[in-house]
Amino acid sequence: MTRRTRNIGLAAMSAALVVGLVACGSGSESGSDTVTVEGDVAIAYVMRPSSVNMNPTNGAPSAAGGDLFVRERSSASAREHNLTARFTQGEGDASDPEVSYDGKKIVFAMRCPTTNTATVDGQPACTGRWNIWEYDMTAGGLTGGSFRRLTQSTQDDDVDPAYLPAGRGFVFSSNRQTKSRINQALGRTYYALDEYERERVFNLHTMKADGTDIQQITFNQSHDRNPVVRQNGDILFSRWEHLGDRNRFAIFRTKPDGTDMFVFYGAHSPGNSFLHPRDMDPNGRYAGYLASSLMPLSGTDEGGALMFIDAANYSEQNTPANRTVPAQGGQRQVTADELSLDRDLSLHGRVTTPYPLWDGTNRVLVAYRPCEVTRDGDVVPCATLTPAEIERLSDRERSMEDVAADSVQDNVPPNYAIYMFNPQNQTWRNVATPPRGFMYTDPIPLQARAQPHAAEPTNVDPTLAAQGLALIEVRSVYDTDGLGRMGEMMMTAADRVDGCNPVIAMTTPTEASDTRTQVPDLRRIKDPADPAYHCAPARFVRATRAIPPPSSTMGLRSAIGETEFEQQQILGYAPIEPDGSFKLQVPADIPLALAIVDNQGRAFQTHANWIQVRPGERRTCDGCHSPRRGGALNSGAIVDTMPAALRPAMSSAHLSGETMASTRTRLDPTVLRLLADMSYSDVWADTSRTGITARPSITVRYTGNANPADDLATTVPVNGVINYPEHVQPLWTRDRGANTCVNCHTDTARLDLRATIGGTGRLTSYEELMIGDPLLDANGAPVTRIREGVPMLERNAPLVNASSSSTNTAGIARKSRLAEILWGETLLAGTAATQAHPNPPAGAPDHSTLLNAAEKRLLAEWMDLGGQYYNDPFNASSGVRTITTLSLAAFEANVYPTLLNNCAGCHQAGQTTGTNFRGNRYVLTGDAEGDFNVTLTMINDTCNPAANPLLARPSTAPHPSAGTGAVLQAGSAGYNAIAAWIASGGCGNP
Repeated sequence: MTRRTRNIGLAAMSAALVVGLVACGSGSESGSDTVTVEGDVAIAYVMRPSSVNMNPTNGAPSAAGGDLFVRERSSASAREHNLTARFTQGEGDASDPEVSYDGKKIVFAMRCPTTNTATVDGQPACTGRWNIWEYDMTAGGLTGGSFRRLTQSTQDDDVDPAYLPAGRGFVFSSNRQTKSRINQALGRTYYALDEYERERVFNLHTMKADGTDIQQITFNQSHDRNPVVRQNGDILFSRWEHLGDRNRFAIFRTKPDGTDMFVFYGAHSPGNSFLHPRDMDPNGRYAGYLASSLMPLSGTDEGGALMFIDAANYSEQNTPANRTVPAQGGQRQVTADELSLDRDLSLHGRVTTPYPLWDGTNRVLVAYRPCEVTRDGDVVPCATLTPAEIERLSDRERSMEDVAADSVQDNVPPNYAIYMFNPQNQTWRNVATPPRGFMYTDPIPLQARAQPHAAEPTNVDPTLAAQGLALIEVRSVYDTDGLGRMGEMMMTAADRVDGCNPVIAMTTPTEASDTRTQVPDLRRIKDPADPAYHCAPARFVRATRAIPPPSSTMGLRSAIGETEFEQQQILGYAPIEPDGSFKLQVPADIPLALAIVDNQGRAFQTHANWIQVRPGERRTCDGCHSPRRGGALNSGAIVDTMPAALRPAMSSAHLSGETMASTRTRLDPTVLRLLADMSYSDVWADTSRTGITARPSITVRYTGNANPADDLATTVPVNGVINYPEHVQPLWTRDRGANTCVNCHTDTARLDLRATIGGTGRLTSYEELMIGDPLLDANGAPVTRIREGVPMLERNAPLVNASSSSTNTAGIARKSRLAEILWGETLLAGTAATQAHPNPPAGAPDHSTLLNAAEKRLLAEWMDLGGQYYNDPFNASSGVRTITTLSLAAFEANVYPTLLNNCAGCHQAGQTTGTNFRGNRYVLTGDAEGDFNVTLTMINDTCNPAANPLLARPSTAPHPSAGTGAVLQAGSAGYNAIAAWIASGGCGNP
């Protein structure tokens, strides 16, 4: 090859690489470099076997054969060196390298078995888990450096390390759960699994430069991954948001101590999983941009599109910073040929782990894999596919049988190679090509770069910190983004009473850069002399905390129930002041959710991501879902305007810049405390003035109400935990005379609310409320549809819509038909639910009068939390049991092959097959330890293997619900192997 650059377009690359992968070895042979590449730089990367199962949802997948490599130059003919073979000895794995700011050290993660004989500093090098290591080239150069192991756990996994500035140590992702493990809900200590009940959760931790003083800084329910440090000292990372049916990775940022954590980009933008975010060169053409890979939640070996994100001007694709910025443009693919963002065939290949160079060239190191398929067993490039073959491979409506019978299969293992991509001229230069059966990922340039500034520390309140508390203030819940997620579109006919239309008074924004055409008129809303004062709908904020799935438990999925949500605990309520502000103290270092509720205790939205505050932190937010723009709506002249109709004692106490909540809680600090009940009294309206009336007082308790008839006559929830069998079912069987619910709602009626046990082992009434009836065609036959290759029953809308909705359209109670019937109000249930569940027939009692105030509150809380069966995994009646007798080794040897061959094709993250678990919650990803944990949730009786969901469902014909037969026939070899494994748990485990 002559001394010129190689320029390959993506369309041609897929075909070219097939030949290249066969012809090229590891690139380690000696010889002169005949390729000139501008700005050559030494690089590091990892080689991993193509069998490793990489998915965004897998925190630390591993397979034998991985190592850390360095290459002398970013050129295909440069020499490469395996640095870690002495430790891994072909049996270990490596990942996630990161270079120090002087370019002389590499921190990375490595795992190797304890049977290896290698040592480091005179000690055995391998612990059998992922540890953080550092390779120091300061004295020995590229290949003569020294190693040190920074962590050495034998039971935890540490990955994704990055250098903190000024020698302050490292940030990394770990399933240690150093603090959250001993600070779980309900006073328990245990390792938490992610919200698929699969893996121990990976959250961010920090440690000093010598590996000591490990501190947990994030407290998510699912994984936090890929931390890097920005130039301002903030940590940028990818967070798995999996609250309800929000199920994606967005880009977050936090300070190194975990304070001031907030979403940075991608919570509401096209695409699913933003991984590997990094800043582009701050002095280059794309200053202010991020480079990130964007991919589906599973099925592509962490491959997707290369995205440039204009983070300086957008907080989302359609959320510009001000009016001078176009309405859309937060992200774009920068490759000339578009790469697929989902699991469909990506004709031009996929990229992963991009790393922008900071050398003025705007180039990006990427791992790239071509589009390849097998035709009659032979690997061929996608460029050779016919249009008909492409159409077949892209058709998600084909049955599994049709897919399996096709001569063309999208099943080629990943073979990522390292490329240098130049977005300006669209050149791709091959840098390193792996041997057959392996892939190269995580490329990093070994060059110095500017050291970040030390992040400004957050001022914390030592008194609050000592109590394990933090403070949250929202300046106005009505200050929302242009999509109006806490706006008029959330309102219903029930809110538009007494002439309240619109419910939330609106006006033109005063801030010149505001991108919204109309904003809430806070001056009117907080003025008791204005009708808007009585129309404003937000009355309380409800705080809840997650109850994480405990590890090593069986029966958990059945206990959680037919819902997208995990188990939760209500912490309490706080009032919302007339201007929409609230201020409250909350527990620190927990996954926390806040919901704004109406005067009936029904949430306007179900909060769709977990937030956190560190001990003593004082967090102030402009509003709910407010964009990153100028000042808060409730600021300046608006916040300092105190209407004449306010009580003089309150108005005169107001200090400049204070919200109503700030003023009130300063005068009465007890208002900062969460209340067990909804309780509100208007302290603002000056009722001594003519025509001024106060907002009605609200007090709704479980017991002790002013009217005893409004008290619960059934079991009262304790400690904010609602369990359907204990607390909701008794509402249906409570003696109400002629109007007792089960008098009418029996097995012969449209709805069975009796306390009978159904085929799943749960109460029939629960299944009736949570699962819609099959949809029938004109001939009375069930309607089916193929989804992801599987025939599925189409169902009518259920009475309880246990979904958060990815667009956050409504809280669960307000969009459930059950609430509409029992409150006698038109809310947001939708046409399908209304048609499936019409109003009670003539002659039926008025259902809006059947439940009292406390019962309606309880029912609204249960629905808004997600409609779980049990919210306490440790309840003796829940069926959840800790199991230590079922062997992981036996599972991997005897059970796992059957699951991978028969089940994994459908049961993947992000797919929707399965009818008894909302959104297919039995997720297999190919990582044995995680798949073992989630399989335990499908077992509830080791004495009777056939009765367990793991065997009972796939051995039932049809399975799935509209298939033609059983997936796992009773008596087959696979069935018997699973049954024997379950029975090995012993009959002492119920």
